Amino acid sequence: MELIDDTELHIKILYKTLPMKPYISFLAITLSLLAFSCKSTNKVSNLDKDEIRFSLKKGSCFGNCPIYNMTIDQSGYATFEGEANTDKLGVYGKQIKKDQFNALEKAFFESNFESFPELFESQILDLPTVTIGFHDGVVFREVSGKEDRPEQVLQLQFLLEKIADSGEWTLLQSAEEIDFTKKPEVVNIYDQVIIEPLPGTHIAKWIKSMDKYGVRLMKKIAPTLNLYLITYDSVTITHDDFINVLKRDENIKTAEFNKKTSKRGR
Repeated sequence: MELIDDTELHIKILYKTLPMKPYISFLAITLSLLAFSCKSTNKVSNLDKDEIRFSLKKGSCFGNCPIYNMTIDQSGYATFEGEANTDKLGVYGKQIKKDQFNALEKAFFESNFESFPELFESQILDLPTVTIGFHDGVVFREVSGKEDRPEQVLQLQFLLEKIADSGEWTLLQSAEEIDFTKKPEVVNIYDQVIIEPLPGTHIAKWIKSMDKYGVRLMKKIAPTLNLYLITYDSVTITHDDFINVLKRDENIKTAEFNKKTSKRGR
């Protein structure tokens, strides 16, 4: 931690000029303030897992989903790191109330959190991944998923979101001071397209009609959704031209490139 405005020098001078008893009091106050400052500016990503009691991470989607990471440490101090689509961009902190902390503990223990799988599978790409973490006093574990999760998990998410969305947060580090260059970004997979045919469209016949573009069906996104992942011959037609063909197709309601997350370069 770096001290600014020659604070360290000023403290040393004061130590030499103060009598012993005031010196001891001043030293205690100084150390307390420095400890608080270090804790307040500690980013979520820097916390050790043994320091975390609860956590909530919300990832990106194809739209404007809020992207943030919130942790609550063993003392009840909450840290919120907002990356995008939230009114708290940057790093914020606050001490949550004891009754809130106790209510969270009770809810997590009663949910039998350790019995949930680490990942609830989903075939829906256009939804954010939500990850909930809990340290039960022995080990810290996380549970991730999208739409298809048990009611108990959704309730835990709701309790954590209430804290994340509540007021009284203090800005610790502005978004301009944070280096997001190592954060994942969403990039297009140009040879794969997600299509939503209009109701009544026979997908096999439509694929056959697009044979000149080398269209092939890769998979249906989910059994209950009218969404399909297709690929095509990118040598025959450019990705821009192909997406325009799909958008003009009277059988297709929506079409967009498939996406993946990729690490940003420096």
